[in-house]
Amino acid sequence: MEPATGGTWIPSAAVAKRSVKKARQHPEPVADPERRSYRQFWLGVLVAAVVLIPLAAVGVVIAAGGDEEPAQTEEQAFAEEVQSEAAELRRQTQVRDKEQVGELTERMRGTVDALAPVLSGMGRTLPPGEDDEVGPVANAAAVERWRGAVRAENEFFAETVSGETGTNVARGGFAASLAALNEAVETYALAVERPVARDALLERARQQRDLAVRSWSVAATQLDAINIATGYGHQHVYLGGSEAAGGFGADPAPEGSGAEGGE
Repeated sequence: MEPATGGTWIPSAAVAKRSVKKARQHPEPVADPERRSYRQFWLGVLVAAVVLIPLAAVGVVIAAGGDEEPAQTEEQAFAEEVQSEAAELRRQTQVRDKEQVGELTERMRGTVDALAPVLSGMGRTLPPGEDDEVGPVANAAAVERWRGAVRAENEFFAETVSGETGTNVARGGFAASLAALNEAVETYALAVERPVARDALLERARQQRDLAVRSWSVAATQLDAINIATGYGHQHVYLGGSEAAGGFGADPAPEGSGAEGGE
């Protein structure tokens, strides 16, 4: 028995009947099969997305990592190949330049010896550094020998040889010097042939001779520098009277000093 409102007891059976009646009046909704199937479908899609998207991302990272390593290896191999070829090219260039410097130095030493009679003969008439002095004039036969000597040495520069910049500068300086000396000898020859204009022609020949000697001294200084740079050490190849003509003289360093493996 249960107490009723106002202290009256209501039998339990009556309570049960009343609950059943209430449930019949308000039945709980029954899930629609189609709606339940629809929800299950999208729930499956969501689960699949949650699982598959991270897996796909991992796969992309792995694939990208797998492609990156060969690409780096190819780039490294190409860079190494370029560096190797560049190093070999530098080595070949250095060897060639050293050979050219050695050949030019020996040739210019021979040229200094060949030009000695020319400069000595002109010096007797036109003493270097003595602009007001004029000595005895050489005969036509002597002047012809000078011509032959200068032209023979000048032929060495008829063929253009390309090398490193320093070597090219030295060659260009020696070529310019010989061209100026050739003009000096030709002017001197005119002075011998034309006594009336001799003084003016000899003065012109003096200027051209001095220009030739100064140009040679610049080239010889450059030759000394590239000999040191290529490992031969100091090499002094100057014409006589360079300083008297306003050019450079040889430095006091001993010949061959500063060579590779030397002092």
